[in-house]
Amino acid sequence: MFLGISVIFLGVFIGLAILGVSGTRTYLEEQLGSHAQDAASSLVHPLSQSIGAGDRILADTQVATLFDRGYFQRIAVLGTDGAVVLGRELPAKIDGVPLWFSSRVTLDAPPGEAFLIAGWRQLGKVVVVSQPTHAYQYLWKSALEISGWMLLAYLLALWMTRMVLHWILNPLSEIERSAMEIQQKHFGQIAIKPKALELSRVVGAMNEMSRKISEFLDAESRRAEQFRREAYQDDLTGLDNRRSFELRLTQALDGDIPFSDAALIGVEVNNLKSFNTEASYRQGDQFLVSVATAARSILGDQAAILCRTSGSSFGFVLFDRDPAMLADLGRQLRDSLQQVFPEQEGDADFSFSIGMVHFRHGEKRARLMSRLDLAIESARQSGRNALQYVVDVNSSESGLGSMAWRELIRNALAENRWTLLGQPVVSLSSGQVMQQEIMTRLIGNDGNLVPASVFLPMAMRHKLMPDIDQALLSLVFRRLEERGEGEVVNLAVNLSNQSLENREFLAWLSGRLSRLSRRGVQLSFELTEYGCSLDMESSRQFADMLRTNQVRFGIDHFGLTPTSLQLLRELPPDYVKLDAGLVAEAPENEAARALLRSIVSLASTLEVEVIAQGVETLAQVEMLLSDSVKGGQGYHFGAPSADRI
Repeated sequence: MFLGISVIFLGVFIGLAILGVSGTRTYLEEQLGSHAQDAASSLVHPLSQSIGAGDRILADTQVATLFDRGYFQRIAVLGTDGAVVLGRELPAKIDGVPLWFSSRVTLDAPPGEAFLIAGWRQLGKVVVVSQPTHAYQYLWKSALEISGWMLLAYLLALWMTRMVLHWILNPLSEIERSAMEIQQKHFGQIAIKPKALELSRVVGAMNEMSRKISEFLDAESRRAEQFRREAYQDDLTGLDNRRSFELRLTQALDGDIPFSDAALIGVEVNNLKSFNTEASYRQGDQFLVSVATAARSILGDQAAILCRTSGSSFGFVLFDRDPAMLADLGRQLRDSLQQVFPEQEGDADFSFSIGMVHFRHGEKRARLMSRLDLAIESARQSGRNALQYVVDVNSSESGLGSMAWRELIRNALAENRWTLLGQPVVSLSSGQVMQQEIMTRLIGNDGNLVPASVFLPMAMRHKLMPDIDQALLSLVFRRLEERGEGEVVNLAVNLSNQSLENREFLAWLSGRLSRLSRRGVQLSFELTEYGCSLDMESSRQFADMLRTNQVRFGIDHFGLTPTSLQLLRELPPDYVKLDAGLVAEAPENEAARALLRSIVSLASTLEVEVIAQGVETLAQVEMLLSDSVKGGQGYHFGAPSADRI
């Protein structure tokens, strides 16, 4: 429209300019002729007397007097034979007008003539030609005024057109936003109702499409959530059940959840069976629900795991909380539960005991639960409704202290003592390698490799993960640059949430990704499900940055937390990797198998690939194939090796 308006205005401007300049030129030429004629007429009488009397000097003076006023180009007195008797003449003078204008727009000044007569005798005639200087200047000024007004009208028309178009087409930005959200698997509604009928129909169609897709996904999510509740949720309290607790605690102990330190809180309701016998099972259930409600209220934002582990026992896990905060949370939980468990009449002491212990990566679950049982028993022996907080926790596996670990990791960063391993992710249907997941090992002072599950907790404690991730990615980028021209590489790299919080690291990574030569190279970055749930907004911004640089985004260790399905809807990745615990549980637990199938169905609708972790047997491969899982990763396909990258 802007181009069309510009063309129209150009045509109008050319037409008006031609008509305006042509009309003004005709008018000026007539004025020049009239001016010349008036001058010639004014000279007739004095010249007739002076020439008739033979006084040539007087005649010359009369002509010079008029000519010297400067408004004339030529004044000539011609005899009866046409010869010039006397006269004055100057070249045409044009000041203040561009040469190109005067050369293209010429003024033809018509001469003014008058006959000289003495009595009945004709003496000759006077010819006067006006000087066109002022006429050219007026014509140029007139052309400038026309051009200026036309330019002003053109700019005003463009501005008004822009404002009108902005008003009419404003819904287009909302339509574009909605289309981008649909591309990102978000199906919202466009709130603006356009005035234009065509746009209104488009908005209505998009809203209807988004509504139907959203309803379908909501139904799939509810179905999957129902399967998750049947498999891993306690019906009475709404907390996760014992099976979920064991799987998720194992996930944490095996290093699948990144943390530097963690605490396990156990709550034991004492003499619940006797209370149920003396009072009622319904009243006992109400007490258990009250325990769950208090735990949600006090620990909800802090705890990563909230479970009812048995009929009268509860287990809660918190990651990366300092001892002072843990002690305060424990006291708040005890005080809250004391309001639920008042003094009871009867033989049985209906009360609760709380035990709190620390743990780290690699500790055996049986040993951890034994320490928790001991803490709960100590609380029970301490009195009614008591809390026992065991602060001591064994140092890391190698016996190094916290500061020694920090020094070891800093030295490794300074000396670049890292090595990379790769484990294949294989297509279950074709057997082809889909990607290589990059894993890292720290090279210790003695030359031995230190697993990530050993040094990462200490690195997280000392806020060194951005430096470690940058060092490892530098190795990855160097390996990619060393690859051959036609060699196809697909690598997946895990990142820490600490790195996502570091602006300098994100700026460095974005710059490296934008400069990376992508000939045959496909990169993927993964965050853990737990990490995404910690900071959804930072995870979303990170995923957007990756997609801007044509890098894929994946969620690792997916499927065990209560927020898994919500996360899949709110932060749709390019792929998810099912947690090994869920994959191992599925063949033996029909509810877990149904949950796995529902996750695959919902992910397929969102065009999200599903990859299973911890695949160890051919039977698991066959089960996953029957459930439409695309890829698998585990020792069945190969152990991590430096030869794979």
